[in-house]
Amino acid sequence: MIPLTQTPLWANLNEYFNGLDPYEFAHGGIACLFGYDNKNSSITSFGGPVIPNNVSEEDFETFIKELLKKLKNENIDQVNFRALFPLRAWQENYETTLTDCNFKREQWKTFIINLRPSEDELFKNLHHAARKGMKKARQLGVRIYRCGGFEEYYDEFLVPYLKSTKRSIKEKKFYRDGWELDKNKCYSYWVAKTQQGELLGFLGSYRYDGVATEIMSSLTPVAWEQKIPVQDLLHWEIIKYHKNLGDLYFDLAGFNPNPISEKEKNIKRFKEKWGGVEYDTSSYILGFRSPLKKLLYKVRDKIHV
Repeated sequence: MIPLTQTPLWANLNEYFNGLDPYEFAHGGIACLFGYDNKNSSITSFGGPVIPNNVSEEDFETFIKELLKKLKNENIDQVNFRALFPLRAWQENYETTLTDCNFKREQWKTFIINLRPSEDELFKNLHHAARKGMKKARQLGVRIYRCGGFEEYYDEFLVPYLKSTKRSIKEKKFYRDGWELDKNKCYSYWVAKTQQGELLGFLGSYRYDGVATEIMSSLTPVAWEQKIPVQDLLHWEIIKYHKNLGDLYFDLAGFNPNPISEKEKNIKRFKEKWGGVEYDTSSYILGFRSPLKKLLYKVRDKIHV
């Protein structure tokens, strides 16, 4: 399986929304798509590298060493294999190769639901807390809707979502042009409302190569204040939707396996209750900056705050 974040579609989206130029590297059958940040002279991949099942430990080691050699020749200061694809072909000695090359590991995990069982079986696998939350949401009259086109997405999902997460909003044309990049409609966006039509919550997803992944989860102030378990019902409806489309797995996105804040603890508890299997999605980061260069970057960033 190949994650969407290692495809030309993602390269276009990453360049358009984040301003990161596509940067590809391949060697010995292993390939990785990165986004290149010219301002900070760094590259970051999401879900890469893509590793075939028949790759040996030596092939992987050579891939890493050749990549690092290329980056140093091009004066690129940092490489980040961010959030490795959870269903990747992986061997324990690959991590040894990365740590031997001085990569720093940032531990992260996810839960993945196998969508092959029947809907009844999936429901039985849910923890009591998930079923209880869905029941309460239905009793309170919560309704779930999937956005059918750009206008509905923009008005019902995107702008309210950005406001609820306190993010800046660009001109409408910027988002319309971005919407058009998803020609195969890999992305879906859902909202929860009261019976009176008041927005309560948001949840998005994307699908590729049999794997659906959740994104953009948030609640409105009304849902927070009234403690309505909106996300329980949103998640269940989206899980069913992707199963009916024929997707094989649903990725509940990442969480900190060693939560520090109360927010991180709540996220971990929420993701545990859907009957998924735990997978590693750690990141591996390596920087080449000299102490002087690090200082210059800090000074530059303070000046441009």
